[in-house]
Amino acid sequence: MNKQRTILVTFAGRRDRMELLTRYVGAAIERGLIDEWHVWDFSRNDEDARWLRKTFPVAQATPNNSLEYFRLPRPLSLQIGSEKLSFRVRATHDVHIGLRRLSGSGPSYEVVLGGWNNSTSAIRKFDNPEALSDVRARDGGLPPAVVRSTPGLLPEFGFSQCTLEIGEDGLKVFFAEQLLLHDPAGIASGDFEVMYRTGFGSNGDWRFAEFDNHPARLFVSGREAHYPADSLFYTMAYQYYNANCALYRDDVILKCDDDVVYFDIERLADFISFRKQNDQYFLVSANVVNNGVCAYFQQSMGAIPLETMACELPPGGMCGSLWSSGAKADALHKLFLANPPSFSFSEAGPIVWNERISINFVALLGRDLVHIPDITPDDEHDLCYGVRKRAQKQNCIFPPFVAAHLSFWRQDAVMNVAETLEGYEALAATELAPANVRILSSRMRPGILQPA
Repeated sequence: MNKQRTILVTFAGRRDRMELLTRYVGAAIERGLIDEWHVWDFSRNDEDARWLRKTFPVAQATPNNSLEYFRLPRPLSLQIGSEKLSFRVRATHDVHIGLRRLSGSGPSYEVVLGGWNNSTSAIRKFDNPEALSDVRARDGGLPPAVVRSTPGLLPEFGFSQCTLEIGEDGLKVFFAEQLLLHDPAGIASGDFEVMYRTGFGSNGDWRFAEFDNHPARLFVSGREAHYPADSLFYTMAYQYYNANCALYRDDVILKCDDDVVYFDIERLADFISFRKQNDQYFLVSANVVNNGVCAYFQQSMGAIPLETMACELPPGGMCGSLWSSGAKADALHKLFLANPPSFSFSEAGPIVWNERISINFVALLGRDLVHIPDITPDDEHDLCYGVRKRAQKQNCIFPPFVAAHLSFWRQDAVMNVAETLEGYEALAATELAPANVRILSSRMRPGILQPA
């Protein structure tokens, strides 16, 4: 049996909402509570997209456009005859690997596997390394130095094993352990930046050894830069996990909103353990601050005094007065920040809830991913009703584990978001003291790619 990983999935994009979450997840990764963080780029503006690429430099899934190269975090130091670059990739056509020269004399290289609609593979050379990396500036007419007809090279399903080898007799490209391309021109030693992309309608799923040192991965799928505000294409993320359900079968999947500004790192292990041990539930929700259904139960258990606000149970779990009131959200956040432990009910058992609930921080078992092949853009509704019933399970809330969700869109216009974030920054300074944990950037610090 494979190791049971805990994988956090975030549909991301809003830097101002997500920076606090980045600190908490980094601490959880350092403590070994989270093994991988899959950050899906659903950004809605170029600034947020640039921040995501800078903060999460490792991209595991590349989009189906041909205008952006992604990079391994550190240059590859090539010593002639001793260095190989091995990786696995799943794509139906147009796999591109770039070796952009950073030192030494000689050209940069681009290897194309299954290009031209999976019919041809090639090696291109670039005397100017910027011409390799700036795909948008190319005229598209650069003739390959080496070209070979390779019809049907990339399989429709599954991963392909590829190796690039630098030697005194030039650059060799191996595919499925067989020599595919060879440029016999000698290559000078030097440092090369490793870049990778897919394009022309092909999405890529990549596996480099370097990824093992970087638990936080960016997933970029679909459009090139960002998504319009009126379109939430979360379905492609669910489709990815459903298509890969065998890879994640033994794992625990946590799904967390990008505006979760706090979670109880001391009780995260309890939440994950409960999730693992209780197969009868499809979704297990954290006890979320600023969540209509959770607020009702928080009030019933004494965390929210009636004189502060009334927290009714939203009809069917949807919307409600808290969801639509920025003033209530402000008051609730202030109440929580004044006494966070009062919202955690360590002795309370799970609260079964089979109607709708805002899925701000939920957990499911990887073996249940098989039930979500046709989820719609209203993922919350589908997970709470149709998918749950398909799995023949119940949903529940786990009261001991608390997470705080910043805001719903109806609350934003009235909320004092800046002041609330300041309060959560102060809480994080206490909860994530440098003496106890290191932040995410320390784990994302690039490492040297070792010889294959």
